Amino acid sequence: MDILTHGITGVLVSRALPGGHRGSMMAAGLIGALAPDLDVVARLWDPMAAITVHRTATHSFIGGAIVALGVAGLVWGLTRQNPLRLFAFAYLGLLSHIGSDLLTAFGTAILWPLSDRRFALAQHYIIDPIFSATVLTFLIATFWSKGKRESLATIGLAALALYVLATGAHKSIAVSRWQALTESQGMRPIRSAVIPLFPGPFRWLGVSETDNTFYQQSFRLYGSNTGTPHLFPKTNTDLRDLEKLKEVQVFLSFARFPWKLEVEDRGLRLVEYRDLAFADHPLGGPLALRIWLNESGSVRKMELGHRF
Repeated sequence: MDILTHGITGVLVSRALPGGHRGSMMAAGLIGALAPDLDVVARLWDPMAAITVHRTATHSFIGGAIVALGVAGLVWGLTRQNPLRLFAFAYLGLLSHIGSDLLTAFGTAILWPLSDRRFALAQHYIIDPIFSATVLTFLIATFWSKGKRESLATIGLAALALYVLATGAHKSIAVSRWQALTESQGMRPIRSAVIPLFPGPFRWLGVSETDNTFYQQSFRLYGSNTGTPHLFPKTNTDLRDLEKLKEVQVFLSFARFPWKLEVEDRGLRLVEYRDLAFADHPLGGPLALRIWLNESGSVRKMELGHRF
């Protein structure tokens, strides 16, 4: 989810708890909910950080507990409130961040460092206006109605839970819809997936792989779809030497539907690896690794075409 949604969700979670209206506890919940995305600083020294670092250590249950301790220590140093309660609020805020990120398609390594596996429910777009509007509405209501703060916050969290269940049901419908679309166009997929698109939950991206081609098409959950899928033919170009590079191996291990393309670009050979599961990203999709090579095959430039 986006950073604003993380913050207001963390505060709403705090206000659902006894004492959550106190400034120090809300501060712990807010900072705890925002803190996991501090891993963006890794991009200063690691150009692949968006897939190697982001949503790993600070987004895991164990690593998150360490982050929450740091948050609690920071707030305690300013307020001298109960450190255990500060830690509890900070950790709950952090868990709200992890939980909302799990709803998206990018994947979150919640078991790090025990496992690098990324988990993703893939039923919400990274910016979900309905989710954000719901949590913001109930958060504002808790400030207006001083006598029912905890009750309104609890109702707000229940409303979010119902919305999450509804989007899960919509994803099941999207899977069936995409299967029907592929069958109607005579595809024989090896594997398929559906990915939420903005604004959700009524727009989806279908991706399928066959022996020779990848297919990708956006579609609406309800109503007719007259468009045809975009075709991405598989190439037979031998890129084994290039795929020995650490960056390429990292990208291919992350990508769900990796497709590669080779073209000429200003006198250089450009090889692009693209994950077709990420057709549009609000901060710079699609997710692609681009490598420019000179005539001798040496790497001249490399960039990951994706931001956090």
